[in-house]
Amino acid sequence: MNYLVFDIGGTSVKYALSDQLGNLSHTGFFPTPGTNAKSLLQSMDDVRLRIGGKQPIDGAAVSCPGAVDPVTGVVHGTSAVPCIHGIPLREMLSGRFGGLPVSIENDARCFAWGEQWRGVAVGKKHFTAITIGSGIGGAIVHDGNVIHGSHLCCGEVSNFPMGDPNREGGLCQWSDYTPVNLAKRYGKVLGMHLTGKQLFELADNGDETAAEYLDKFYYYTALGCILIQFAFDPEIIVIGGGGSARPGLLEELNEKTGKILRDGMGYSFLKPEFVISKDANDSNLRGALYCLLRKKEEK
Repeated sequence: MNYLVFDIGGTSVKYALSDQLGNLSHTGFFPTPGTNAKSLLQSMDDVRLRIGGKQPIDGAAVSCPGAVDPVTGVVHGTSAVPCIHGIPLREMLSGRFGGLPVSIENDARCFAWGEQWRGVAVGKKHFTAITIGSGIGGAIVHDGNVIHGSHLCCGEVSNFPMGDPNREGGLCQWSDYTPVNLAKRYGKVLGMHLTGKQLFELADNGDETAAEYLDKFYYYTALGCILIQFAFDPEIIVIGGGGSARPGLLEELNEKTGKILRDGMGYSFLKPEFVISKDANDSNLRGALYCLLRKKEEK
């Protein structure tokens, strides 16, 4: 059987054809039309028509941002793709796809499902998955199942309040300390546009201020993961997203968490165990498919 899988992001929509074992082919992407749902649906249908002309398609699975209700197929909340919110997205996609079965799930939860199915969390019943990008995505897996919560917001760790409440602008959130957002703040100081990658390069080339900004990234990522460890006691914390590719990330996080727990709290036995995703880009796609396959088994 063949399935179309999509991962809707703020910049681009990744797609692939997958068999029921999660083997991906015909991979590609197109720019996300974030303010026009019709354009988004048309582009996704173009993919179906192009790939479906070569082999039959048995269903479609979608990973996307926002507070996704997997029962109704409606995306609540807000995200970098405003056009997908508050509409019967799953129903609209199924209609576009000629009545094919369609499933929709939050992107961080898809990442967690993908890691549990084919990634570094195979065999784990209790783990947390976080993705480091422009924000911090999160998903909580308990007893082998992703938890949604009463408001579909379980795992929204990006909103953890952190930092100095007296700083200009008020209390920071965890997402304020990603390399992308720290680079924006340092860029304002320098009077230039700065990316997360450039912030790392400046630090690597001896810029002490850039290194201080990145130290905030490591410290608050460690602190956020400690909060997760105390709240949910996972076996492992799986880290993905663009920020996970940074060389030395594990060493920095282990050093920071060890110091916080040892010096400030005395709870070293609850030190998180970090695992870097080996294939984070494909985990979202595979996780979306895993959601669809699970729903078919439940029927």
